This record gives sequence, C-alpha cells and structure tokens, in this order.
Amino acid sequence: MGELAHAQGGRVRDLRKQKGLTIEDLAQRSGLHFNTVGRIERGVSDPSLEQLYVIALALGVDPAEFNPFPAGKAGAPPSGLDDELFVLIDLLDVQVSAGNGAFNGSQENMGRFAFSRSWMTRKGVKPASARIVHARGDSMADKINDGDILLVDTAIRSLEQDGVYVIQLDGHDYVKVLQRDFSTGGLQIISYNLAYKPQMLSAEQAADLRISGRVVWHGGEI
Repeated sequence: MGELAHAQGGRVRDLRKQKGLTIEDLAQRSGLHFNTVGRIERGVSDPSLEQLYVIALALGVDPAEFNPFPAGKAGAPPSGLDDELFVLIDLLDVQVSAGNGAFNGSQENMGRFAFSRSWMTRKGVKPASARIVHARGDSMADKINDGDILLVDTAIRSLEQDGVYVIQLDGHDYVKVLQRDFSTGGLQIISYNLAYKPQMLSAEQAADLRISGRVVWHGGEI
C-alpha cells in the first residue's frame, strides 16, 4: 500500500498546485484537517476512497484523476502497481438512481480505483465482475447519498439474499434494498429514506425485475 499511497499523494499534490491552492486551502474546501491532507500528499497516510472523493470534489476534478498509473490494455496491470496485492476496478460513466429513476450512462470507462485483492476475495467478488458507478438522489440517504460511488458485483443477477442491489425497473436504473416476501413469493423494494414508501412486487412482477448486481461497498463525502 505504501507505493500506491506515495503515487496517489503525488497526484493529489500536482492537481492542487495546478489549481493554485495551498494545503490549507484544500483542507478547508474538503473538510479534512490540513495535517491529514499533508500526510496524504507525502504518502505517509494511505488515503481512503472517501478521503480521495472529498478531495476530488474540493478540487473540482473526477476521482479518476487520482489514478497515478497509465491506462494499459484491458486486463493488463498498470506499470508500478503490484497486481498480486491490488486489483483495479473500472469507474463507469453510469448513474443509478437513489431517487426517482435514472437512465444508464454511456458505460464509458472514466478511470479505475485500486482495491486490495485480499479484501475482494473475502467479499467473494471476482475482479472481472466488479464495476464502480455513481448514485444520484436522496431516497437511500443517509446511508447512500447523492454522489456516492458504489462498488457493484455484476456477477450477481438474482436475489440470493436480502441486500442492496442495482436494479432495472420500467427502463430506469435504481439502487435499492431488496427484501423477499416469503408469504407471497414477491419482494419489497425499500429505500433507506423513510420519506420514500416501500414498493411491493408480486411474484409475477418480481420475475420481471432485472438485477444488474449487488452493492458490496460504497464511499462518498463525509
């Protein structure tokens, strides 16, 4: 992790200087302590995705800008990154709705984030099936908020267990909690925000529901 932290820290520093900002300016904009920003830039601290995300917002750049490694051919590890320890997951130009519905984006690869390979293994997620997308809206607040990034296991296309899923319904993409109703054979589509009422699907309707993947991690602004 030290090599990755050092490279990402240098990228943060370069982008900050390009914006004409001091460390104190960036700390104030991001809400992080200036010592934290300094340690991230020097590679002393391993930045979390949440920290990188709020720094990206403060700099007005896409989080993918913090990828310090050049993009190579699909499936090939970038130079300088130990592929035995880390895996790079694609950040797609896709928004899923935590609100009133959102259409799929272009599916364009906007960059990649590094995750620990051992962590992915513990989660049972195969790197080839993992994707990162953005959440939009407030129906899943305040656990999943507008602008959060979601790590989705796209290999899971059926409701094997209750949890948070990316689904397609009526031509729109949503991130919602799915809960099975064993009494009817249907399911409930639930929002964390209590202002949004659960939606009940019959067994027939549930059979038509398309699951794009299960959300295994999310990160966003603190």
